[in-house]
Amino acid sequence: MLSLGLVCHSQNLTEIGKIKRAIAKAKEKDQAKLLSDLAWEYRAAFPDSTIYYALKSYSLAKKLNDKKNFARPLNFVGLAYFHKGNHLDAFDYFNQALKVAETQRDSLQLAHACNNIGRLFLEQGLLPKSHVYLSRSSLIFTNLKDSSGLAYCLQSLASYYKINKDIINAEKYYKQAYDIRIVQGDTREIMSAMIQLGKLYMDNQRNDEALHYFQRADSTGSVIKDAIILAEIKTLVAQCLMNTGELERAEKIADEGLRFIKNSQNMRLLPGAYLTMGQIQFKKGNLYKAKENFNRAIEISTLRKDLNTRMEAYFFLWQSFKQEGKMTEELDNYTQYITLKDSIRSLESIRQEERFKFEMEIAKREQENEILKAKADRRIAFIIGLTIMVLSALVVLYLQLRNRKRILHVNHLLEDRNHEIKKINNILNAKNRALENHMNTLVGFSKNRNISVGNLANSARDIVSITAKNLKVSQASIWVYDDEHKCIQSIACYNLEKDIYTDPIKLRFENAPHYFEALKKERIIVVDDARTHHYTKEFATSYFTEQNIFSLLDATFFLDGHLKGLLCCEHQNEIRKWTTEDLIFASSVADIISLAFRTAQRLEYEHRIKQQNKEIALINEGLEERVKQRTEELEIQNKRLVEYAFINSHLLRGPLSRILGLINLMEHDNTMKESEMLDLLRKSGDELDQVIGKISNALNDGNPLTRKDIE
Repeated sequence: MLSLGLVCHSQNLTEIGKIKRAIAKAKEKDQAKLLSDLAWEYRAAFPDSTIYYALKSYSLAKKLNDKKNFARPLNFVGLAYFHKGNHLDAFDYFNQALKVAETQRDSLQLAHACNNIGRLFLEQGLLPKSHVYLSRSSLIFTNLKDSSGLAYCLQSLASYYKINKDIINAEKYYKQAYDIRIVQGDTREIMSAMIQLGKLYMDNQRNDEALHYFQRADSTGSVIKDAIILAEIKTLVAQCLMNTGELERAEKIADEGLRFIKNSQNMRLLPGAYLTMGQIQFKKGNLYKAKENFNRAIEISTLRKDLNTRMEAYFFLWQSFKQEGKMTEELDNYTQYITLKDSIRSLESIRQEERFKFEMEIAKREQENEILKAKADRRIAFIIGLTIMVLSALVVLYLQLRNRKRILHVNHLLEDRNHEIKKINNILNAKNRALENHMNTLVGFSKNRNISVGNLANSARDIVSITAKNLKVSQASIWVYDDEHKCIQSIACYNLEKDIYTDPIKLRFENAPHYFEALKKERIIVVDDARTHHYTKEFATSYFTEQNIFSLLDATFFLDGHLKGLLCCEHQNEIRKWTTEDLIFASSVADIISLAFRTAQRLEYEHRIKQQNKEIALINEGLEERVKQRTEELEIQNKRLVEYAFINSHLLRGPLSRILGLINLMEHDNTMKESEMLDLLRKSGDELDQVIGKISNALNDGNPLTRKDIE
């Protein structure tokens, strides 16, 4: 009957209309049951309507003395108050239903009342009392052979074992309830049973089994066309697919679920759907779309005051900006995440206090019931006779003494609980102060000039001194790996007690192989007792003894995807218990060290580029001079070639052509005298010889050859 943890069904409007028409036509003696049926249909969506119709049914049953319809509407009123969050009124009506059912011997409603009280106690954390009522309910339903009621009770018992981390029994009872629902054939209840099994498997990382039941629920839900249920199922399917790495299918299913939710305008499911879609986009590496979905989840969950969804959305926004390297946005979202996380812890403390008050109020009311019973016994004893009255008085006196002891015991418990609550509040306040101090320090790092300008040496000194003072550790240092990854050396080490920077130290891998292997595997190494811990005991007889170190907190940092070094926080003189706040701060400082290295690296690259540009400019300047000189040489050479061509074609070619012509004339003209021919040949030969001689002399002297020299 009490469906905690189930899918929140939308109203069955068809059934409501049908019942209302039946009430209008029914006789008065039949209306009591119909009114309680109508109250049942409104239980989750409109609990006030359930209270109205159930009380109307109860009044009519009392008027008609219809005893079989006394307990049922009382159970429904209690159920409505439970959905409204008024647990004490819910308990009162469930308890009334139980007493009426016992008086009227209404076993069915007695079983439902026990189940309801058991679930109420389960939700409030009163597990032993819860199990008593649930076991009694299961036994009654089994004897009645009421499979529908038994299914509800089995689901309640499954939830009990789930809270107690007994997954085997939780799975057993959920499956038994599911088998009963299959036989009954109620589609909505079958889907509810499938979803409960799926959630159990998903919570325990059994994603394939969870996906099997969620997909069956999705197929079943398509028959009844309930958009709200289908939307929630599709979101669960998407989460399962995301967990198994099937991101494309997960995105498609999540998008379908998101459309269903938008169309139904269900603000309860919308933040979770946007968060799931954002997580899928985040895992796919689509950070822009992921951030859009996370921001939408934050916007709607803020309107609904849903702190858990807001906290998760800010967590993934923090991680997204961290991947993008946007320091300011990363710090802003990290701050929001930590603030909401602390708020949820505070609310949990308040909720624990409310549960304790509920437990005390229940104990008080049970005592009042016992007192009332004692008074009733006393009145009966007075009527029977003086002897019995004396005996009854003794019994009452005994009960009063016992109750007084109980009250004193309860008061003592209340004082202890109040003391514990104050202690918890003091711890939370101290944690909040520490976190605020850490955040202010981290913001200060982001404004540090040495980090901004890439002055690595001064940045390292600032970081270790501020870290040591903020964490109040004896010594803080930054260590980096050498190029061959065979040793680490400190580049900055600050001792808080002496207020000095100590000399660099070098540690080789072969001296502590387990420690250096741990640095490769662990992001943070947390060691309270450094001299006995298996990661660090190799330093016990050397480094730790020399430095008087007892506790160690290391956080590694990376550069260009490779392990670059670590931030080391060392506590001297005594063992220190490191807190979660210490770990978060150390991890954040390690990220800032990585940022300082990246800044210094970037500035070094910029300096190299500027130097190379200067060298290239000088090379270009010299190259221009050489080109100019070579061009002048080529121009001179071209002029010489022109002169040589002229000499060859005119001064050398002239005499040679005359000689060739005379030879040709001698071959074809026999009229010329031989002496004349020889004189002409001799004259042309002498001219040719003079030209060749002048060319040879000019070349031997190394002077440029011009036509003037030849002429």
